[in-house]
Amino acid sequence: MAYKIAVGSSNEINVDLKFGEVKEFLIYEIEGRDARLIEKRKLTQETKEGDLFYEKAKETGGNDDLNGCGSKGACGDQSGCGGNGRGCNGPSDVISKTEAISDCRAVLCKKVGFQAQKQFEKKAISVFDVECTIEEALDKITFYYERIDKKQSLRQ
Repeated sequence: MAYKIAVGSSNEINVDLKFGEVKEFLIYEIEGRDARLIEKRKLTQETKEGDLFYEKAKETGGNDDLNGCGSKGACGDQSGCGGNGRGCNGPSDVISKTEAISDCRAVLCKKVGFQAQKQFEKKAISVFDVECTIEEALDKITFYYERIDKKQSLRQ
């Protein structure tokens, strides 16, 4: 049975991006132990009227700490919860990113924060915090899923 894995990478070689830094996921289709890149899925941050974050920002003019990450607005001063000075875009960013890859069985990033992990848990998507080459990560994870799917022990 084929499934998909989303990977956060800046160079298509290494898993080297935190979940909040990803602007485009590499989507791999896995068939048995074979992995092939099938898509580069760009993420768009569309905050629109009706979103909780949009409404709060409109009320405050974007000048208050709306998301609890210790920075103004949507981490607009770039010092907040995204790490590396990139910031996040509040709660709607996490939800839209997790929704964008909801057809995947797993997500691989350098680090995935607590809020994103909770969203993935609701969707039964596995989260793997790894920092290595994509090839190495996919090899280990496909081995893991192959054994799990066949109800075999992970011990060799």
